[in-house]
Amino acid sequence: MSVKTNKKEHPDSSTQRYLPFSSIKENIIIMKDWSARLIVKCSTINFLLKNTDEQDAIIISFQRFLNSLDFPIQVLVRSKKLDIESYLWNLNDKAIKQNNQLLQNQTYEYIEYLRKLIEVAQIMKKEFYIIIPFDNIWDKSVKDDSILWVFTSFWKSINQTTDLISIKSQLRNFVKLKKWLNSRFNWIKTWLENIWIRAEMMEKQELVNFLTDYYNPRLDSLSPIWSNIENYNLTN
Repeated sequence: MSVKTNKKEHPDSSTQRYLPFSSIKENIIIMKDWSARLIVKCSTINFLLKNTDEQDAIIISFQRFLNSLDFPIQVLVRSKKLDIESYLWNLNDKAIKQNNQLLQNQTYEYIEYLRKLIEVAQIMKKEFYIIIPFDNIWDKSVKDDSILWVFTSFWKSINQTTDLISIKSQLRNFVKLKKWLNSRFNWIKTWLENIWIRAEMMEKQELVNFLTDYYNPRLDSLSPIWSNIENYNLTN
């Protein structure tokens, strides 16, 4: 009599199955359909504090920026509850070390006031991102066939038995892809600087933190699904 044993599923696999991306190569997110994404974090400006001429100049410059694009972009605006926990812990440490009893009590009262204010007011902060895509053969702005080929071969065959020459060729194509995506980023960065917006490309660890927080914003620290980064193909 044979007993059938079920292979135990990795505890993180059920979560990873529903994620739209498969890996992070350096600072590039590789999607499951072999397309790619760069995420750019943008600073903000206080538009209402600008005078009328400055506001008009910003609007016109942003309009020209959009008209100059020959590829799609996605603008992502995230509203997050303000987290001042680290600030409150710092105040608490200062209160403990405070020798003056009156100042110590006032510090504790201030901490309690801030806690209640955050709970009642639900103070939010906004973060702004631009997502730069590469959508494989559907991206008509790409003229280099070798870049198109990289997604239909490299990410599909990297887990298979491949000879060294093929791997080197595929890696060279990835370098070309990276340069091409970086050129898009530099184009966007230059235009945004004209309207006093600072654009920074997110690096690998920033992307891991960003995606973790995006898919589970309640986590206080990195989710267990990211605890073993190497197993989830997030290697350089």
